[in-house]
Amino acid sequence: RNLRDELQAAGFFDATVDFQEQRVINDRQEIDYLITPGTRHRFVHLDIEGNHYFKQEDIRERMFLETKSFQFRHGRFSEAFVRRDQETLTNLYRSNGFRDVAVTHVTKDDYQGREGDIAVTIHIEEGVQWLVSDLRVTGYKRLDLKNVLSTLSSSTQQPYADLNVASDRDSILAYYFENGFPNATFEWSSTPGPAPHTVNLKYQVTEGEQQFVRQVQVNGLNVTRPRLVYRNLQLNPGDPLSPLKMADTQKRLYDLGVFASVDTAVQNPEGAEHDRFVLFDMEEGSRYSVSGGIGATLARIGGSNQQADLTNPGGATGVSPRVSLDVSRINFLGLGHTVSLRTRYSTLEKRGLFDYLAPRILNHTNLDLSFDVLYDDSRDVRTFSAKRAEVSTQLTDRLTKALTAFFRFSYRHVNVGTLKIDPLLIPRLSQSDRVGMFSANFVEDRRDDPTDAHKGRYNTLDLGYSSSIFGSQVSFLRLLARNASYHRVTRKLLLARELSIGIAPAFGGIVEVSTDPDPIPLPERFFAGGGETMRGFPENQAGPRDKKTGFPLGGSALLFHKTELRFPLIGENIGGVLFHDMGNVYSTPGNISFRVHQKSLTDFDYMVHAVGFGIRYRTPIGPVRGDVAYSINPPSFNGFKGTFNQLLQCTETNSCTSARQQISHFQFFFSIGQTF
Repeated sequence: RNLRDELQAAGFFDATVDFQEQRVINDRQEIDYLITPGTRHRFVHLDIEGNHYFKQEDIRERMFLETKSFQFRHGRFSEAFVRRDQETLTNLYRSNGFRDVAVTHVTKDDYQGREGDIAVTIHIEEGVQWLVSDLRVTGYKRLDLKNVLSTLSSSTQQPYADLNVASDRDSILAYYFENGFPNATFEWSSTPGPAPHTVNLKYQVTEGEQQFVRQVQVNGLNVTRPRLVYRNLQLNPGDPLSPLKMADTQKRLYDLGVFASVDTAVQNPEGAEHDRFVLFDMEEGSRYSVSGGIGATLARIGGSNQQADLTNPGGATGVSPRVSLDVSRINFLGLGHTVSLRTRYSTLEKRGLFDYLAPRILNHTNLDLSFDVLYDDSRDVRTFSAKRAEVSTQLTDRLTKALTAFFRFSYRHVNVGTLKIDPLLIPRLSQSDRVGMFSANFVEDRRDDPTDAHKGRYNTLDLGYSSSIFGSQVSFLRLLARNASYHRVTRKLLLARELSIGIAPAFGGIVEVSTDPDPIPLPERFFAGGGETMRGFPENQAGPRDKKTGFPLGGSALLFHKTELRFPLIGENIGGVLFHDMGNVYSTPGNISFRVHQKSLTDFDYMVHAVGFGIRYRTPIGPVRGDVAYSINPPSFNGFKGTFNQLLQCTETNSCTSARQQISHFQFFFSIGQTF
């Protein structure tokens, strides 16, 4: 059957598959499959008749059959698929009170005289919808079912269906089990209602005896401190014996990340005692975790890392390989804390991060506290290299399922080197940078799938305050906000959009303003452009540039908007994207502009637009992404063709010659995950 269904799904709808068993020789048996594919067809037309209660689009979105399209060249059709859709539609109608619904189909070959074309007509005889006239619930005495009854599916004047009754049974019994009535039972009956096609429902509950927790016993702790387990127990002596709370406790203990297994049981479950012992038997997991990985970035990357080389400030095709190694000590001191060392090495970055994580502080399941020590030697912004030493602490508060808040204080010292800018700016911008910052970050995530969203929204707001009070050399604010939403246009078309805006105004400090008007140190400025922010630029190439060398200087404001139209391309795993990106990094918040024309070779405060096409290949870890962008109005700028020593010499004699350069119209990016 699997072979036949696969052939039919590929267009061979008349395929037959038989098999013959051969003799058994040396405990091995050969089986011959006889496959007759037949003529290849195309499923070109699908019609649905007789539906009145549900709209066509509501029915189509539940069906597996698909007529031929660019995504499915021969359509998606087989007899198994038809049976599956008939059963789906039958269950849909019956769950809405249509007890006598009948779903049939007719298949027509050589549709409209075209050989090989197939059409299918689905005919639905809805019948009459049955409704609940009256609902009575009896037998409950020790528990108040008021809140449960308000949520039942089979309420007055609602559709009557066996599926709804089963759902009501599960809701009522779950409430009893949660409150220590493990032997509660549920029975129901129905009688004709006063009006045609209506029923009177009666639910009879038998409560049984309520059971309680006598004591909770915990076994299997070797390193873990008992208090870590006991403060996560949802059951205590005297509480109703609730299987749901036992399962919730089991989940909470697994979520600590320190146990390989957590088994739970009730002692002597068949006994007649009202007070029971609850047992938790645990096996501690490995205390050490080691992971590593290799990868590479393939894209148009900025100029050479060598200070002597001032060529290609606008970027050139490059590959940056990387390796990573992470080592973690889990359940540190038996408290459920984790100590980690995370390292990364690549041609663009050398990073080491020491992290101490204390989850669920003060016995609050939503509060986590972490302490970090970071060393980072990065060259991802090709204008300079930066060596960063940072200490920080962060409090994470999961306010709701969708909303999380992060409160962070960090202090960092950054040394800047290999500057590829006007030598007159080097004395100022090469100064070491000390920043103490308090920041608050709020994240609202209502996406259906964080790796490949099809509906919902994603919002972030990051507020930072750097001041001399915290030891900063420059006082400035930093605000970065992001809003993304996802909208289904049709069954196959998805519209996704994202708006990002950031400002970082300075309002004091010891740095003097010179020919570069931005007092914020280079490492603290906004650098953007590339596959994640604006695909009309190479990585970190948007915004103001040095007037002599053409290398990016970053800015204190940014504004980007991205729009994508996502659609299936080939089969179920390959999709396509048409996109439009717009925006830039701006020198100051007051210079944010929507104009599209560059005034001069030193004007970068305008909005760049790019359009393009992308391919998405779906994998278990998220879509693999490849994008090609065409920048409509990329910036031109003054560059310097020569070495840094030559730049020094001509600067002294004021004889430097500029060479006009431009960001390439075409950019390409390859990565994992959707752009947003």
